[in-house]
Amino acid sequence: MIAVVLLIATGCADIEPPGTGTGEEMPYLELFNANVRYNRGETQLFTIDAPHISRIEKEQIMLLDGGIKVDFFDNDGLHNAVLTSDEGVVREKTNVLTARGNVIVKSDSGLVLLADELHYEQDINRVLSDGFVTVITSNDSISGRGFSAAPDLSDWVIINPSGSTWRETE
Repeated sequence: MIAVVLLIATGCADIEPPGTGTGEEMPYLELFNANVRYNRGETQLFTIDAPHISRIEKEQIMLLDGGIKVDFFDNDGLHNAVLTSDEGVVREKTNVLTARGNVIVKSDSGLVLLADELHYEQDINRVLSDGFVTVITSNDSISGRGFSAAPDLSDWVIINPSGSTWRETE
């Protein structure tokens, strides 16, 4: 008798297929403890390690969460920097990786960049931020709003800078 009541109760419910009616699209693909490599021809550009990646087909984005690590490589395929952050998004249509939350970039040459949010635009091979950033070198600690650099933190520019230096003046 109880089984019949349960069948009647659930038989009348509106059950929608996954991804419909909620306004949210379900992931097309989910990866766990994944490593994704981005190449241009035979040359490796960067790799992404993330505990969880969800790919949303309709929007052509990958959501990266659980803490991410991005390794950057130069034109010869040699490692030159590593980025870590709490989460990220890869927009496949525009080839832009956005890292958010406790973003730290450490170049192999020793420079360190701290930011809340940073964008890597693959087409122009630059890391960019409109927000507050701090660049730490062996001689300086400079902060400001607005930033642009190569992924290895060479050729960097801070817009509206402030900070201190330990360099000797002439």
